[in-house]
Amino acid sequence: IDPLQVGMSEGKKEKERPIGGSGKYLFIGKSDTGFVGLFNQGATCYLNSLLQALYMTPQFKKSLFEFRFDRDKDGDPEYHIPYQLQLLFARLDTSKQPAVNTKGLTKSFHWDRAQSFEQADVQELMKVLFEALEKTLHLDPKSSFTSNLYMGQSKDYLKSLAGDGFVRELDSKFDSLSLALSEKIDSVEKGIAAFLKPETLTGGNRWRHPKTGEKVDAEKGIHLTELPSVLTITLNRFKMDYQLMARVKINQKVSVPETIDMNQFVPDEKKKTGSWSYDLFAILMHSGTARGGHYYAYIKSWKDQKWYCFNDAVVRPLEAKEGEDVLALAHGNGKAGTSAYLLMYMDRAKKAETTTAEIPEHILKIIQKEDAEWEAERAEYERQRRLICMTIYYNNTEINYDCDRGEKGEAVLTEVLKKANVSVKAGCARLRRYEPAMGWAQNEVESEKTLEDQKFHRNTSLILETREEDDDWPKINPNAIPVRIVKADEGEIPKILESLHYDGKGLTVATMMLEKTMAFGEAKEQISKLISIDAGALRLMKLDTQHSEVVNSSAATQEAKGTKPTLLTLNITPGVILYAEKIVPEQESKLITEYDKTVGQISVEFNMLSGKEGKSNPIVTVSKNKTIKQLKEKMLPILGLEHIDEFRLKRSAKAAQFKDEDATLEKLEFMSHQYVYVERGRPLRKGECNLKFYYFDAEEDAKKQIKFLFQIPVLESIKISELNKDLLRFLNDVAPDGKGGNKYGVKHIRLRDYQSRGPGAIYQSNLKLNRGLKTFKRFRDGDGIVIQKILKPEVVDKNKNHLIFVHQFQRDTDRMHPRKELVVGRMTTVGELMSKLEELSKQQNETPVTREHMGLGKGKLTSKTTVNDCIAMKWTEAKGLDAKDRIATAFKIRAEGTLIFCDLTTTVYMQQT
Repeated sequence: IDPLQVGMSEGKKEKERPIGGSGKYLFIGKSDTGFVGLFNQGATCYLNSLLQALYMTPQFKKSLFEFRFDRDKDGDPEYHIPYQLQLLFARLDTSKQPAVNTKGLTKSFHWDRAQSFEQADVQELMKVLFEALEKTLHLDPKSSFTSNLYMGQSKDYLKSLAGDGFVRELDSKFDSLSLALSEKIDSVEKGIAAFLKPETLTGGNRWRHPKTGEKVDAEKGIHLTELPSVLTITLNRFKMDYQLMARVKINQKVSVPETIDMNQFVPDEKKKTGSWSYDLFAILMHSGTARGGHYYAYIKSWKDQKWYCFNDAVVRPLEAKEGEDVLALAHGNGKAGTSAYLLMYMDRAKKAETTTAEIPEHILKIIQKEDAEWEAERAEYERQRRLICMTIYYNNTEINYDCDRGEKGEAVLTEVLKKANVSVKAGCARLRRYEPAMGWAQNEVESEKTLEDQKFHRNTSLILETREEDDDWPKINPNAIPVRIVKADEGEIPKILESLHYDGKGLTVATMMLEKTMAFGEAKEQISKLISIDAGALRLMKLDTQHSEVVNSSAATQEAKGTKPTLLTLNITPGVILYAEKIVPEQESKLITEYDKTVGQISVEFNMLSGKEGKSNPIVTVSKNKTIKQLKEKMLPILGLEHIDEFRLKRSAKAAQFKDEDATLEKLEFMSHQYVYVERGRPLRKGECNLKFYYFDAEEDAKKQIKFLFQIPVLESIKISELNKDLLRFLNDVAPDGKGGNKYGVKHIRLRDYQSRGPGAIYQSNLKLNRGLKTFKRFRDGDGIVIQKILKPEVVDKNKNHLIFVHQFQRDTDRMHPRKELVVGRMTTVGELMSKLEELSKQQNETPVTREHMGLGKGKLTSKTTVNDCIAMKWTEAKGLDAKDRIATAFKIRAEGTLIFCDLTTTVYMQQT
């Protein structure tokens, strides 16, 4: 990752992220905005947001820069808060760095490292900071620049409503308006109005009159008598939930206006002529919950009147698409997330001046020195970042050469020839990429392209080649790859197995170049010449600490499947080690045998079928190359069974069975000591699942509707029509009543998905089981399928039509008629459905329900709708529907959904009683 590109990535604009770092090693350019960011020390984002808001308040910054530090009077500068704040603001004003840290300021607070990782409240921090400035600068709290800027006057009053005109008043000061939030307060103006709304003391809360001693009704409230230059408003988004006994965040959406007329919130005698406008210029944002989150700030520059986002070390312009509110996130969305927490408004009559006081000369020198050090470090970092460290091999010697990635290949070759002390004519030397471990020389370094364009890594190996003027360069085959060959003689086997951990180090390795598309037989011929073993008697193997593979066997498998085996299809990659062994008739590979005994051994522990597990669980040792079937054969005599088809294996009692018994233990990721669970019964084959079947009759009582029948293995790809036939035969064969025969009298069935709440979607009978629903279904052992009794053969074709269930509800008797099934087309109209419902009502009632009086409602999906549901239902009048509309549009009813209809002219029985 290039830190110059993404070192301070701001992430998505709609989701601000905290950015951390010390700043010393973050070498990127300063933001195009011209502003400097602040590094987050761990959890100091709330401090950074407040500091940026104060810095962007010109009156505050000017007053701070007017201060002059005197060591004799002010003491140690490291612990002098005004000096450290002045130094920090000077850095924000003049530094060339993209961001600066706040460690000097927090040290002056006497914070330790732990406090830098504790998040505090912004409003409380602001009060403490102002008090510290007043105390350290020996300022009068009544006339300090912080008081003049941020402090307002108010009057608390208590007024008697007994008609005697008695009023008690008390003058007080405020540094912010703290607004409580509720569902009714959707704007800052409403919040201020609620804050100033008087409280009437009546009833048991009446006020005792100080003159008469009697309890009287009274009015208690507050008046704003003098407003500050900078009006701070806090939205109280955090409160204590006494039911949860936890602090929670209120995510109420609150509109934040860019201008407020404060005339509406002060007494008449305090109002100004025209309007008393306050302009919004700073918003401290909070994202997250009451338990933790992140602060950042939206601040308007008084110089260009544009909004900027100050998110720790990142400063960017705040922009919005045309027609959108640039402060949309500040209002909140009524959900958990991001919203404004603290607002700062400036009195338009005391508009901020953009000029500021001069920064003290000694502070400017400090910053200039810091910037010079940072630029030197940045230059060195950039040099190191662009450095290519090369090792060049030539005539059994190594030459080390470092250069910038912007160097061209031609310049690099010239310098390498000088270092190697080689003098040749132009065109008689070249550099090629080189893999020293494999002795593999690759493509030539292009002379006209830079190393960066040729995608050189930081550490690169090259080989220097020279030739005579009249000679030609050997052609480079781009398809050739290096293959390393190790001859696996019997005496070398222990050394080979030991070297598997070290990529063949210590072995005698021969390297040859072979085309990756070369046929396996041709590759064997070339390898046989190299190691003097006849190709017909040559066995090639790949080994590592996790896997072993006989390449001959893999090639034979590919040939059997009609694929021509090549080095590419056999996954023989550049630098791979092939172990070569002479085949001895009727003998297994000695190398593989020894590998299985040492590197590839697995201990498998299993339970006995008696069910008694414990210390006496048997253990067998087997190679990881063996299959589940071969493992079962080894377990067979210990279990005392006759055939491997009498039991199945699982990882645990509740896990799925190992269905592919031809899979190796290595492929199934068996550990060096693996436990398996043995269960009696026929093993499931690949593609089979052990499914549970339930019986369902829609005409029966809801409590008796679904009954468990049996659990049997089923092939997932079986056709549903074939499965239906098998299930009907099975119902007759298993004799569920104990006497023989199908006690349910089922002749026709449909299959439905089993859901805990009742029968689910219908399987389409002309498809395979795993594709019988709307989407592909991957079955697991224990999944359920419902067998539903139907009177006629299935007629639902989901490509053309679907099934819905219909109930008639008689409102005057609270009676629900039995559920009926209707097959409707996807294009069926309301008029066609009404005709079917009218016909159905004729069959069920002496007096049929006509469309003129029919009411319609949606029932519960795949479960029975109750009488109480129907009584509470909001009915849609059928006569108000357009007969040409499709029912899917008119009712929004899905396949296998339930539709209820009734006669709206009848009265509800339960309402009468």
